[in-house]
Amino acid sequence: MDWRYKALLQSAISFLPAGHRLNYVFQRQVTRSLPVDEAKFVKIVAIAERHVQLLKRHGRRPLETATFYEFGAGWDLIVPLSLYALGVERQILVDIRRLSRPSLVNDTIDRLGALPATSALRRRPQRRLPAGPAFFVRLKEFYGIDYRAPCDARWTGLGDQCVDYITSTNTLEHVPAPDVLPILRECQRLLRRDGVMTSQIDYQDHYSYFDPKISAYNFLRYSEREWRKYSQSIHYQNRLRHPDYLRMIGEAGFQVFEQQLAEGTPADQAIIDQLPLDERFGQYDRRELAIRSAFLAVGKRPA
Repeated sequence: MDWRYKALLQSAISFLPAGHRLNYVFQRQVTRSLPVDEAKFVKIVAIAERHVQLLKRHGRRPLETATFYEFGAGWDLIVPLSLYALGVERQILVDIRRLSRPSLVNDTIDRLGALPATSALRRRPQRRLPAGPAFFVRLKEFYGIDYRAPCDARWTGLGDQCVDYITSTNTLEHVPAPDVLPILRECQRLLRRDGVMTSQIDYQDHYSYFDPKISAYNFLRYSEREWRKYSQSIHYQNRLRHPDYLRMIGEAGFQVFEQQLAEGTPADQAIIDQLPLDERFGQYDRRELAIRSAFLAVGKRPA
Protein backbone atom coordinates (compact mmCIF):
# COMPACT_ATOMS: atom_id res chain seq x y z
CA MET A 1 0.00 0.00 0.00
CA ASP A 2 1.21 3.50 -0.87
CA TRP A 3 2.11 5.41 2.32
CA ARG A 4 -0.23 8.26 1.33
CA TYR A 5 -3.29 6.00 1.43
CA LYS A 6 -2.41 4.85 4.93
CA ALA A 7 -1.71 8.44 6.01
CA LEU A 8 -4.99 9.78 4.65
CA LEU A 9 -6.94 6.90 6.18
CA GLN A 10 -5.38 7.52 9.59
CA SER A 11 -5.99 11.24 9.21
CA ALA A 12 -9.67 10.55 8.57
CA ILE A 13 -9.83 8.19 11.57
CA SER A 14 -8.29 10.88 13.80
CA PHE A 15 -11.33 13.12 13.31
CA LEU A 16 -13.81 10.47 14.48
CA PRO A 17 -15.06 10.50 18.11
CA ALA A 18 -13.56 7.06 18.83
CA GLY A 19 -10.65 7.55 16.47
CA HIS A 20 -7.92 6.09 18.67
CA ARG A 21 -9.95 2.97 19.35
CA LEU A 22 -10.53 2.53 15.63
CA ASN A 23 -6.84 3.07 14.99
CA TYR A 24 -6.07 0.25 17.43
CA VAL A 25 -8.40 -2.06 15.45
CA PHE A 26 -6.81 -0.82 12.21
CA GLN A 27 -3.30 -1.65 13.43
CA ARG A 28 -4.39 -4.97 14.90
CA GLN A 29 -6.59 -6.27 12.09
CA VAL A 30 -5.52 -4.46 8.90
CA THR A 31 -1.82 -3.51 9.00
CA ARG A 32 -1.15 -6.16 11.69
CA SER A 33 1.50 -3.93 13.26
CA LEU A 34 0.21 -4.84 16.74
CA PRO A 35 1.50 -6.79 18.49
CA VAL A 36 4.93 -5.89 17.11
CA ASP A 37 6.87 -8.59 15.31
CA GLU A 38 9.69 -10.46 17.03
CA ALA A 39 12.50 -8.45 15.44
CA LYS A 40 10.99 -5.15 16.57
CA PHE A 41 10.23 -6.57 20.02
CA VAL A 42 13.87 -7.56 20.55
CA LYS A 43 14.98 -4.15 19.29
CA ILE A 44 12.75 -2.35 21.80
CA VAL A 45 14.05 -4.51 24.66
CA ALA A 46 17.56 -3.53 23.56
CA ILE A 47 16.53 0.14 23.76
CA ALA A 48 15.47 -0.40 27.39
CA GLU A 49 18.87 -1.96 28.07
CA ARG A 50 20.49 1.05 26.45
CA HIS A 51 18.53 3.40 28.72
CA VAL A 52 19.85 1.50 31.74
CA GLN A 53 23.45 1.57 30.47
CA LEU A 54 23.37 5.36 30.11
CA LEU A 55 21.60 5.87 33.42
CA LYS A 56 24.16 3.75 35.24
CA ARG A 57 26.96 5.66 33.55
CA HIS A 58 25.68 9.12 34.40
CA GLY A 59 23.36 8.59 37.39
CA ARG A 60 24.09 7.98 41.04
CA ARG A 61 21.09 6.17 42.49
CA PRO A 62 20.84 2.37 42.11
CA LEU A 63 17.98 1.14 39.93
CA GLU A 64 16.42 -0.74 42.84
CA THR A 65 15.89 2.41 44.93
CA ALA A 66 15.20 4.89 42.12
CA THR A 67 11.86 6.29 40.95
CA PHE A 68 11.53 6.26 37.17
CA TYR A 69 9.21 8.41 35.06
CA GLU A 70 8.26 7.91 31.42
CA PHE A 71 5.95 9.93 29.20
CA GLY A 72 4.38 8.33 26.15
CA ALA A 73 4.34 4.73 27.36
CA GLY A 74 2.23 3.45 24.45
CA TRP A 75 0.18 0.33 23.80
CA ASP A 76 2.23 -2.61 24.98
CA LEU A 77 4.56 -1.27 27.72
CA ILE A 78 7.57 -3.12 26.30
CA VAL A 79 10.09 -0.59 27.63
CA PRO A 80 8.62 -0.27 31.17
CA LEU A 81 8.30 -4.04 31.59
CA SER A 82 11.82 -4.49 30.23
CA LEU A 83 13.04 -1.93 32.78
CA TYR A 84 11.31 -3.97 35.48
CA ALA A 85 13.13 -7.06 34.20
CA LEU A 86 16.40 -5.08 34.37
CA GLY A 87 15.85 -4.35 38.05
CA VAL A 88 13.72 -1.20 38.23
CA GLU A 89 11.23 -1.34 41.14
CA ARG A 90 9.16 1.84 40.78
CA GLN A 91 7.91 3.58 37.63
CA ILE A 92 5.40 6.32 36.92
CA LEU A 93 4.04 6.29 33.36
CA VAL A 94 1.90 8.98 31.77
CA ASP A 95 0.06 9.05 28.46
CA ILE A 96 -2.13 11.71 26.91
CA ARG A 97 -4.68 8.91 26.30
CA ARG A 98 -5.26 5.55 27.91
CA LEU A 99 -3.64 3.51 25.15
CA SER A 100 -2.37 0.52 27.11
CA ARG A 101 -4.23 -2.71 26.32
CA PRO A 102 -4.22 -5.77 28.64
CA SER A 103 -3.92 -8.18 25.71
CA LEU A 104 -0.82 -6.40 24.37
CA VAL A 105 0.74 -6.02 27.82
CA ASN A 106 0.21 -9.71 28.53
CA ASP A 107 1.79 -10.50 25.17
CA THR A 108 4.81 -8.46 26.30
CA ILE A 109 4.94 -10.36 29.61
CA ASP A 110 4.84 -13.71 27.80
CA ARG A 111 7.54 -12.74 25.32
CA LEU A 112 9.90 -11.32 27.93
CA GLY A 113 9.57 -14.58 29.81
CA ALA A 114 10.48 -16.52 26.67
CA LEU A 115 13.70 -14.61 25.86
CA PRO A 116 16.85 -16.78 25.98
CA ALA A 117 18.82 -17.11 29.19
CA THR A 118 21.72 -15.20 27.61
CA SER A 119 19.65 -12.00 27.79
CA ALA A 120 20.84 -9.23 30.13
CA LEU A 121 17.47 -9.25 31.91
CA ARG A 122 17.89 -10.00 35.60
CA ARG A 123 14.38 -11.31 36.14
CA ARG A 124 11.31 -12.13 34.07
CA PRO A 125 7.78 -10.84 34.55
CA GLN A 126 5.64 -13.92 35.03
CA ARG A 127 2.19 -12.93 36.26
CA ARG A 128 -0.29 -12.03 33.55
CA LEU A 129 -2.70 -9.18 34.20
CA PRO A 130 -6.51 -9.29 34.29
CA ALA A 131 -8.65 -7.18 31.97
CA GLY A 132 -10.94 -4.51 33.36
CA PRO A 133 -10.37 -2.07 36.26
CA ALA A 134 -8.07 -4.50 38.07
CA PHE A 135 -5.54 -4.28 35.22
CA PHE A 136 -3.94 -1.05 36.45
CA VAL A 137 -4.11 -2.12 40.10
CA ARG A 138 -2.26 -5.37 39.39
CA LEU A 139 0.21 -3.62 37.06
CA LYS A 140 1.32 -1.53 40.01
CA GLU A 141 1.12 -4.37 42.53
CA PHE A 142 3.04 -6.94 40.45
CA TYR A 143 5.51 -4.73 38.58
CA GLY A 144 5.70 -1.39 40.41
CA ILE A 145 4.27 0.45 37.39
CA ASP A 146 1.93 3.33 38.21
CA TYR A 147 0.15 4.04 34.90
CA ARG A 148 -1.60 7.41 34.70
CA ALA A 149 -3.74 8.27 31.70
CA PRO A 150 -5.09 10.54 30.50
CA CYS A 151 -2.33 12.77 31.82
CA ASP A 152 -0.77 15.84 30.20
CA ALA A 153 3.03 15.55 30.14
CA ARG A 154 3.27 19.36 30.06
CA TRP A 155 1.84 19.47 33.58
CA THR A 156 1.60 16.15 35.34
CA GLY A 157 0.56 17.32 38.81
CA LEU A 158 3.48 15.41 40.32
CA GLY A 159 5.66 17.08 42.94
CA ASP A 160 8.90 18.97 42.34
CA GLN A 161 12.07 16.84 42.15
CA CYS A 162 10.16 13.62 42.78
CA VAL A 163 11.88 11.30 40.26
CA ASP A 164 15.45 10.09 39.84
CA TYR A 165 15.41 8.99 36.23
CA ILE A 166 13.30 9.85 33.18
CA THR A 167 13.09 7.80 30.00
CA SER A 168 11.51 8.61 26.65
CA THR A 169 11.48 6.19 23.74
CA ASN A 170 10.50 7.34 20.23
CA THR A 171 7.95 9.75 21.67
CA LEU A 172 9.27 13.29 21.27
CA GLU A 173 9.09 13.15 17.46
CA HIS A 174 5.32 12.63 17.76
CA VAL A 175 4.78 15.67 20.01
CA PRO A 176 3.55 18.90 18.34
CA ALA A 177 6.52 21.23 18.10
CA PRO A 178 5.07 23.94 20.42
CA ASP A 179 4.57 21.31 23.16
CA VAL A 180 8.09 19.85 23.18
CA LEU A 181 9.67 22.63 25.26
CA PRO A 182 6.85 22.64 27.89
CA ILE A 183 7.25 18.86 28.26
CA LEU A 184 11.00 19.20 28.68
CA ARG A 185 10.51 21.95 31.26
CA GLU A 186 8.11 19.72 33.18
CA CYS A 187 10.73 16.97 33.13
CA GLN A 188 13.28 19.41 34.47
CA ARG A 189 10.89 20.29 37.31
CA LEU A 190 10.24 16.64 38.17
CA LEU A 191 13.87 15.50 38.06
CA ARG A 192 15.96 15.52 41.21
CA ARG A 193 19.12 17.63 41.20
CA ASP A 194 21.38 14.63 40.48
CA GLY A 195 18.88 12.86 38.22
CA VAL A 196 19.31 11.86 34.58
CA MET A 197 16.95 11.79 31.59
CA THR A 198 17.59 9.52 28.61
CA SER A 199 15.74 9.90 25.31
CA GLN A 200 15.64 7.93 22.08
CA ILE A 201 14.44 10.19 19.24
CA ASP A 202 13.74 8.89 15.74
CA TYR A 203 14.21 11.57 13.06
CA GLN A 204 13.14 9.40 10.12
CA ASP A 205 9.93 9.58 8.14
CA HIS A 206 7.96 6.85 9.92
CA TYR A 207 5.96 6.10 6.76
CA SER A 208 9.18 4.76 5.23
CA TYR A 209 8.88 1.78 7.62
CA PHE A 210 5.57 0.97 5.96
CA ASP A 211 6.32 1.85 2.34
CA PRO A 212 9.81 0.80 1.11
CA LYS A 213 9.42 2.94 -2.00
CA ILE A 214 10.12 6.14 -0.03
CA SER A 215 13.24 7.15 1.87
CA ALA A 216 13.67 8.04 5.53
CA TYR A 217 13.84 11.68 4.42
CA ASN A 218 10.76 11.79 2.22
CA PHE A 219 8.78 14.10 4.51
CA LEU A 220 11.41 16.87 4.19
CA ARG A 221 10.00 17.74 0.76
CA TYR A 222 6.64 18.98 2.10
CA SER A 223 5.62 22.40 3.35
CA GLU A 224 3.94 22.55 6.73
CA ARG A 225 0.57 23.03 5.05
CA GLU A 226 1.04 20.05 2.72
CA TRP A 227 2.38 17.82 5.47
CA ARG A 228 -0.63 18.54 7.69
CA LYS A 229 -2.73 16.38 5.33
CA TYR A 230 -0.63 13.34 6.21
CA SER A 231 0.21 14.06 9.83
CA GLN A 232 -2.83 14.23 12.09
CA SER A 233 -3.07 13.34 15.79
CA ILE A 234 -3.04 9.56 15.35
CA HIS A 235 0.26 9.46 13.47
CA TYR A 236 1.72 12.92 14.01
CA GLN A 237 5.36 13.59 13.14
CA ASN A 238 6.77 17.02 13.93
CA ARG A 239 9.83 16.73 11.61
CA LEU A 240 12.07 18.57 14.08
CA ARG A 241 15.77 17.93 13.52
CA HIS A 242 18.56 17.26 15.98
CA PRO A 243 19.66 20.91 16.45
CA ASP A 244 16.06 21.83 17.36
CA TYR A 245 16.04 19.33 20.22
CA LEU A 246 19.48 20.41 21.45
CA ARG A 247 18.30 24.01 21.55
CA MET A 248 15.13 23.17 23.51
CA ILE A 249 17.01 20.87 25.88
CA GLY A 250 19.23 23.83 26.74
CA GLU A 251 16.28 26.21 27.06
CA ALA A 252 14.58 23.78 29.46
CA GLY A 253 17.57 23.95 31.82
CA PHE A 254 19.37 20.74 30.89
CA GLN A 255 22.93 20.00 29.90
CA VAL A 256 23.87 17.13 27.60
CA PHE A 257 26.01 14.43 29.22
CA GLU A 258 26.21 12.17 26.20
CA GLN A 259 24.73 11.87 22.73
CA GLN A 260 24.90 8.83 20.48
CA LEU A 261 23.90 9.66 16.92
CA ALA A 262 22.97 7.43 13.99
CA GLU A 263 24.44 9.74 11.38
CA GLY A 264 23.61 9.61 7.72
CA THR A 265 25.77 7.71 5.25
CA PRO A 266 27.09 9.14 1.98
CA ALA A 267 24.12 7.43 0.30
CA ASP A 268 21.77 9.24 2.68
CA GLN A 269 23.45 12.53 1.82
CA ALA A 270 22.93 11.79 -1.86
CA ILE A 271 19.20 11.13 -1.28
CA ILE A 272 18.84 14.46 0.51
CA ASP A 273 20.75 16.27 -2.25
CA GLN A 274 18.20 14.97 -4.77
CA LEU A 275 15.15 15.94 -2.72
CA PRO A 276 13.25 19.15 -3.48
CA LEU A 277 13.54 20.26 0.16
CA ASP A 278 10.90 22.53 1.61
CA GLU A 279 12.29 25.95 2.52
CA ARG A 280 11.79 25.15 6.22
CA PHE A 281 14.74 22.77 6.02
CA GLY A 282 17.07 25.14 4.22
CA GLN A 283 18.45 26.36 7.56
CA TYR A 284 20.15 23.01 8.27
CA ASP A 285 23.27 21.64 6.68
CA ARG A 286 23.05 18.28 4.95
CA ARG A 287 24.82 16.45 7.77
CA GLU A 288 22.24 17.66 10.29
CA LEU A 289 19.35 16.69 8.04
CA ALA A 290 20.81 13.22 7.51
CA ILE A 291 20.90 12.23 11.22
CA ARG A 292 18.51 9.29 11.51
CA SER A 293 18.20 9.04 15.31
CA ALA A 294 19.71 10.18 18.59
CA PHE A 295 20.08 8.63 22.03
CA LEU A 296 20.65 11.36 24.61
CA ALA A 297 21.55 11.47 28.29
CA VAL A 298 20.94 14.85 29.93
CA GLY A 299 20.87 16.27 33.44
CA LYS A 300 20.03 19.51 35.17
CA ARG A 301 22.36 22.38 34.42
CA PRO A 302 24.11 23.59 37.57
CA ALA A 303 22.34 26.57 39.14
